[in-house]
Amino acid sequence: MGRTFVEAIITGPLDTRRYSFFVDTGSALMGLPMEEIEALGLPKVPDGQARFLTATGIVELDTYTLTGRLLVDRPRGNGFSAMVAPAPIPLIGYERLQNMRLRVNPVTEQIEDVPDDVIDHPPYFL
Repeated sequence: MGRTFVEAIITGPLDTRRYSFFVDTGSALMGLPMEEIEALGLPKVPDGQARFLTATGIVELDTYTLTGRLLVDRPRGNGFSAMVAPAPIPLIGYERLQNMRLRVNPVTEQIEDVPDDVIDHPPYFL
């Protein structure tokens, strides 16, 4: 699989900015550089330090909340709220995409809707 990017507008208390997020199918969460988190004025999650398993080991990072809108053409809504952690570049993980019923097409390397009749995740029991 190649590299896939998705455009999104992120709104914080201090600013609204457009980013090109790298779709990281090996990541569960979202990431933004710390200077962008600060420039947007994103609020820290209360007791928001979380442990993450990364390629370099386990790290503890502060987490923040954001609201955004993916710039993709689709019949469903594009708005979302998410937890974000500091990262070297803007990243969006598979969990955010799955929650929005989106996936990466490995042939076209584009984001696409998951059809309503497709179960694109493990079954959940409530």
